[in-house]
Amino acid sequence: MSKTVVTFDGYELTNNYYVSDLRTSLLPRTIESQDVPGRDGSLFTGVRLAPRTITLTLTIKNKSIAVRQAAARALAAILAVDEPRPLSLSIDGGLYFMAIPQSSDDATRWVNASQFEVTFECPDPVAYGQERTVTIPSGGSVTFTVGGTYPTRPVVSASAARNNTSIGGWRIALEDGSYIFATIPSGVSSAPVIADCAARTLKVNGNTALLIPAADWLVLEPGEHTLAMTGTGAATVTFDERWL
Repeated sequence: MSKTVVTFDGYELTNNYYVSDLRTSLLPRTIESQDVPGRDGSLFTGVRLAPRTITLTLTIKNKSIAVRQAAARALAAILAVDEPRPLSLSIDGGLYFMAIPQSSDDATRWVNASQFEVTFECPDPVAYGQERTVTIPSGGSVTFTVGGTYPTRPVVSASAARNNTSIGGWRIALEDGSYIFATIPSGVSSAPVIADCAARTLKVNGNTALLIPAADWLVLEPGEHTLAMTGTGAATVTFDERWL
């Protein structure tokens, strides 16, 4: 059986440290309920995904305490990130989580080894998979399939978007009726547009803009979808497939 390879922020931990006791939850969720006077049990009010925790043990083996301490300090430097970074486990087949680590428990030390328990907190509990890109031709549409098991939010960008005169703007619509909408400023024949549906930001001609009230950020469920453009200027749609 091959060993599980653990890579964090581009550094393969299993190159220099022994990894064991890998533990992660299958489906971290918060189930919400409310007590109702006179009712047995409680009333179910909702459920949502909770942050994911991935825990493992890292062991440094060497007879020299000084060598082990130097290796421990090097490990601390690798883990001392200030925001979530990619964490991948080879058993996940290329998927990765955005995680931030901590190791606050005391180390366990033996004659020839030091052992540390490291916990990776994943505020976003859903794994990232393959990045996909599709192109919407100028004034046209594209049909494509989204893989994964969880919805994803795309980034839509166009280098030279132009308004459609009948609607007074540039629109990308999903088959369910939801759409993003940008108004190219008057006096400008075409302008770059970037709509990040995960970050909920829209930039038109380099300036931050707001979606019109009737528009909304696009959400791509796993399965087949069609995106259609009203206006002109080819657009690129980029998204990461997401996995529970």
